[in-house]
Amino acid sequence: MTTEPQPNQSSPEPTPAPRPTRRLTASRLPRSAPPAERPVSRAEIDELIGALGDPNHPRHAEAVDALVKIGAAAVPALCAVIDPNQPWLAVYRATEALAQIGDGRATGPLIAALKHQNANVRWGAVRALTQVGDVRALLALREVARADQGRTSWGESVASAAQSALDLLSRRSIWAQSLELVKLAIVSVIFLLSVALAFGVIGTLRNELEQFGRYVPGQTELPTLVLPTPRPTATPRQPTPAANQTAAPVAQPITGTALQVANVRPLPGTNNQPIGRINAGDEIIFLARTANDQWYLIRLGERRSPDSFIANPDGSGTGWVNRALVSPPAAEVPVQEPLPLTAPTATP
Repeated sequence: MTTEPQPNQSSPEPTPAPRPTRRLTASRLPRSAPPAERPVSRAEIDELIGALGDPNHPRHAEAVDALVKIGAAAVPALCAVIDPNQPWLAVYRATEALAQIGDGRATGPLIAALKHQNANVRWGAVRALTQVGDVRALLALREVARADQGRTSWGESVASAAQSALDLLSRRSIWAQSLELVKLAIVSVIFLLSVALAFGVIGTLRNELEQFGRYVPGQTELPTLVLPTPRPTATPRQPTPAANQTAAPVAQPITGTALQVANVRPLPGTNNQPIGRINAGDEIIFLARTANDQWYLIRLGERRSPDSFIANPDGSGTGWVNRALVSPPAAEVPVQEPLPLTAPTATP
């Protein structure tokens, strides 16, 4: 079960009541929220905004979902929440909603949130800027990747998240430029082929018109058309199943979903360098778990983001992720105590 992120040790904010908070959904980089099914009043938006940071509010658990459903109309109110004087939990959950809505108007407030005193808020702002994809955030993300030493209450480095966001945004930019060049090349080739084909058709038509009505003995007679006789085809015999023969059951993999952008590590814990990254919505396959149920050994499934990868040095394509970053497995996962790394890893 996904748990509410708690403030890191460096934050002076008090710990909120342990009420579950929804994280990002499994959709891949949502660009906009669906329109509301009914008119939404300003009073309802204000009520949901007030519920974001109040675990005792009756609508606290549904506040993010409801604001995402409202969509663009809720963006100004969510941007107003991103303020150093607001409770950290309200600001964090506001970045969570803005990440799913993907509205470019949130870029400025999210950049300002990168200087918030709480590491959870800064990490949420990095994630939201990754989803919005505005190039104005690149300089600010570079500064966070270079200088931020904070970690979230669940152990993720803010600087590493910013570097991952920079890598992802850079790849998207290069991919978009390459795609435009490929489109231009394809259109040019199609145009040239169309011109060549048009000249060929015109030349053939001209020759046919010149020959129309001209009779040349021995050349203009039509040949006798002989149709081939169809041969009967034999129906292939179906193999007879052996008596009492049953197929051996095939073990189904235990699958789950990545809830957000997360690092994959060679060993359980955050004191080792990441060897991969998964994105929200990726299908994952559970292989094992630690005895304390805090870390899962996974590999990527077939439904994944192009930017997701696990580059384990042993070539197995597996790695460990924290349970707070993925959906719980639907079946029991075996316990496995990982072996220590054969070579020391650098401290992130």
